Amino acid sequence: MPGVAVSVFDRRDVLFEGVHGHADRTTGRAVAAADWWDLASLTKVLVTLPEVLDGPIPLTRPLGDHWDRAAGLPVGAVSAADLLSHRAGLPATVRFFETMSGYDTIVDAALRTPLYSGLGFSAPSGGPGAGSGTAPGPAVYSDLGFIILGALVEDVTGSRLSELARRRTGLAMGRAPGPAAATEFCPWRGRMIAGEVHDENAAAMGGAAGHAGGFGTLGMVTAAAQAWLAERVVSPQAHRSARACWSTGAGGARYGLGWWLTPTRGLGGTVAGADGYGCSGFVGNRIWLEPTYGYGVVILSNRIHPVRGDRAPFAAWCDRLLAVVAAELR
Repeated sequence: MPGVAVSVFDRRDVLFEGVHGHADRTTGRAVAAADWWDLASLTKVLVTLPEVLDGPIPLTRPLGDHWDRAAGLPVGAVSAADLLSHRAGLPATVRFFETMSGYDTIVDAALRTPLYSGLGFSAPSGGPGAGSGTAPGPAVYSDLGFIILGALVEDVTGSRLSELARRRTGLAMGRAPGPAAATEFCPWRGRMIAGEVHDENAAAMGGAAGHAGGFGTLGMVTAAAQAWLAERVVSPQAHRSARACWSTGAGGARYGLGWWLTPTRGLGGTVAGADGYGCSGFVGNRIWLEPTYGYGVVILSNRIHPVRGDRAPFAAWCDRLLAVVAAELR
């Protein structure tokens, strides 16, 4: 990764912050503490998830029962909890940006995406691990579920995600308001991406969506992650629900509401606690929280700058960092 920003924190204090490397290799600009970073899928848990859990959206009722936009569609039979826990039967992604553009156009396309057969849906009264009695299938980590959830939040609240994010955490949506770490040279757009969302579907939706489009500084992301560790984001019951295992997927993956639970994709490294949870972003970002041990780690990087490549070296570096932190704090 050309550049990286790291923080380590407990429930009250920031124990370490550091930045290193280059924000933009094409200009040679070094990373600065105030730089903005494309958060990619961290948008799911820092922007969309709190608004779903903190609002009037029924978690376990079928979408079609309370949202006219989903009524009569296959996705209308699933719940917000199904979407949050990636068990709704939606594919990982669809390259909508290749054939269409516009926020509502892509939301409508996501709503009409066929569901995989054989995946179990949550019953209206379902909770963690609940099913409808259909043959259960593995959860599939899906951007489409959060595209849909973002639109649902906006329809229910009457506010744009960008405004909700600004009020809750100060995070920006769609475009960085200041100097930003560059990401990839995008073949689709034909230019280096810096300060605008990397995710192509989010870009085709105008820059901001429920699955991607967030930007934050290291300080902002640290504060938002620390609030989750300290259980200050939503109600205590919602915090417990978010960390409970609602679905399982291939390779031992376990999903809460929005969050990935140990040992999903090895996100917590080789030292992950049994109740650890976190999320990652494609551009090279990670949040990992250890409730039992009382600390968390934020990693923001531009791993894909100037072109995406093998993730393994970045994952191995994160593993080493998490092991060093664990050795110091446990």
